[in-house]
Amino acid sequence: MTIQTRIADLVPNPAVLANVVGRTYATKNSLVTSGIATTGPEVDALMEGGSQVQGLSFINKVDTTQYNHASDDYDQKGAVGKITAGRYSALRQDVNWGWATTDLVRMITKFAPTGYVEQAIPLFWGEVGENMATAALRGAIASDASLTLGLATNVLSLDMLVEAGTDFKGGIQNIIVNRKTEAKFKKMNINAYVPAKDTDLNVANFAGYNLFVKDDLADGELIIAGNGALAFGTGVVPGTVPMVITRSEEAGNGQGGEVLRTRRSFVVAPQGFDYKGTTAPSLANLADAASWSKVADRDDVAFRLVKFKA
Repeated sequence: MTIQTRIADLVPNPAVLANVVGRTYATKNSLVTSGIATTGPEVDALMEGGSQVQGLSFINKVDTTQYNHASDDYDQKGAVGKITAGRYSALRQDVNWGWATTDLVRMITKFAPTGYVEQAIPLFWGEVGENMATAALRGAIASDASLTLGLATNVLSLDMLVEAGTDFKGGIQNIIVNRKTEAKFKKMNINAYVPAKDTDLNVANFAGYNLFVKDDLADGELIIAGNGALAFGTGVVPGTVPMVITRSEEAGNGQGGEVLRTRRSFVVAPQGFDYKGTTAPSLANLADAASWSKVADRDDVAFRLVKFKA
């Protein structure tokens, strides 16, 4: 007789597991630990519930071309300027996924080599968050042609990246590539490459740059980003049950079956872009130029697409 693993054998208490998953995800969240994403009170407020589309604030660039010279004339008053702020709309995505018994075993095998559910689920959600971030950056870039640099005839080099990084304030700290481009970096200088498993940030590193590998990027293009390029938040909206096991006696052609369902919310907002899309976007929707509108100065947008010879 076949002995079948039940979800209860893997997850004895979904409420306890949900807390473990939350803590593990927080420590292994590569978007935040790398610095490409930043959070704050406005994002935290969006995670508290309410409308899925809400406003976030950004600070406009301060004019640094004007200043006052000291004077011994008491009656001469120094000119002053002002810091102006603007707002842009950001989306909270309330998402979930479930695994049936056999699916859960396969998921653990894929995402957690050690086989533990408390490691597998945070890794799953980590990949989901990275996919959302890459798609959102692609869509924001596509909405403004000035955010694309380079030519398809240029040979990929570190000099090219350094030069591209001068196009926005703060410079590059993060690069998003596909696997073929990752291989190009290794060929450039294998000694400068550090795999994700050997870093503290859960992402690979090349020549001091954090290297995110996402296969939805085309050959001959990569995304460079500074720290804080994204406003980011994740968690469980109050009132939501983060994890539950359900059993259906009708599943398995009447033999019964179980599903572990996990729920999480994400705010992944390119800084300085107004979200114009649907409240339940697919990755393709997030990558669509029509979903975004730039409302900040170009110099304050800390990411670019760079084209090069594939």
